[in-house]
Amino acid sequence: MELLLNTSQKILMSQKMLQSTEILQMSSEELLDYIKEMSVENPLVDYEEINHENEKFNLMEHKLDYLDASDEQNRTYYADLKSDERENDDWKFKKNVNHSLQDYLMEQVNDMCWEKDIQRMASYIVGSIDGNGYLKEDILDIANILHVNDEIAMQALTMVQELDPPGVCARNIEECLIIQLKRKKIENKTAEQIIEGCLEMLGKNQLHLIAKKLRLSLAEVSESAELIKTLNPKPGNSFGSYKSLEYIVPDAIVVKGKKGYEIVLNDKFFPKIGINEYYKTMMSGNSDKETKEYIQNKIRQAEWVMTCIGKRNSTLIKTLESIVDIQQDFFDNGVGFIKPMCLNDVAQVIGMHESTVSRSIKNKYLQCRHGVYPLSYFFQASIASESEESFTVERIKIMIKAIVDGENKKSPLSDRKIAERLNELGVDISRRTVAKYRESIGIFGISGRKV
Repeated sequence: MELLLNTSQKILMSQKMLQSTEILQMSSEELLDYIKEMSVENPLVDYEEINHENEKFNLMEHKLDYLDASDEQNRTYYADLKSDERENDDWKFKKNVNHSLQDYLMEQVNDMCWEKDIQRMASYIVGSIDGNGYLKEDILDIANILHVNDEIAMQALTMVQELDPPGVCARNIEECLIIQLKRKKIENKTAEQIIEGCLEMLGKNQLHLIAKKLRLSLAEVSESAELIKTLNPKPGNSFGSYKSLEYIVPDAIVVKGKKGYEIVLNDKFFPKIGINEYYKTMMSGNSDKETKEYIQNKIRQAEWVMTCIGKRNSTLIKTLESIVDIQQDFFDNGVGFIKPMCLNDVAQVIGMHESTVSRSIKNKYLQCRHGVYPLSYFFQASIASESEESFTVERIKIMIKAIVDGENKKSPLSDRKIAERLNELGVDISRRTVAKYRESIGIFGISGRKV
């Protein structure tokens, strides 16, 4: 038997390092939940909830004062809020009343004097529709579950489909649109024919193919197509849902002031945390050794968490400052001016490892005057180019849209032609890549764009 002695290096992370890493990659909402949990587990932590209603008004007043000294665009944007009537314009601070489509329909059903079986069927149907307002369950299956005959089931479905919004409780998009046509009391046989057999072609704007299939003139098809476009294929989309909506809360806000861009962490609603004074006095009192050791450990735990939060915020600020500096063209001009940037670009500027930058941007969002963006949005690879100028995917998509907007609609450009146009502009891109980018921004192919 031969014994071998090998030496190797391994990085072992302590519990404190792991905790620090976890806090670094937490979003603002995750950090808030973490602080709440810590206050429950650690009795030495004082956790004071902020009065959100007062804080919201104070924050708005602070923002208005700040914007007075900011750029003209922001002052114009918030001009209405500065008016004398803004005290009555408190829509931003009211609780969100989640009035769902089901609630709205049940109010109508309950007002109807229908027979008992129809009322039961109607209530079940309303409870079975999806967020877009469609009935996904088979009506005869529902009838079997409620022990109702098929005739009453169909009658109940018809009666529910007469409720508002028009087109609700349809079983497919064709039925939904036909219901809306009837509710408008519009008799248009061509529109009905298009809905029943040519919707896919209509979606691709293939009006000439529809005219050929239905043996109608292009003018007739075009007129009916415009009518169909006034209908709503998702009648339930203007209502809330029983499921709570999740809103993106930006972790930082970038505003332009007199001295350039400034970054503000969105921690206004964070609770105030600290070490309970009562336990501090116990440390200097006559408490037994075991009690003092327990208190000391809990104090160290709380202080370390607060240190980690401070490091998280300072790292995030440094990362954001670097992003804003590198991507200043984007913050000045908006989408289409994003520059190629990788983790290493930021890591070199702030003097940290790429993995630290990756964790600091994870699941975090930034708000600026152009909208709310995930921090990962600003890290885009460079596409091969024959010129000295570098292009991102976002920039190329905008270029494709500009080329399509300027084409002859009677003779649209193929993906190959678009690729050639881009090649002339210095972008080395294939036809297949053009097709992929075109589809991702919702632009149809040749047949869908031809007029």
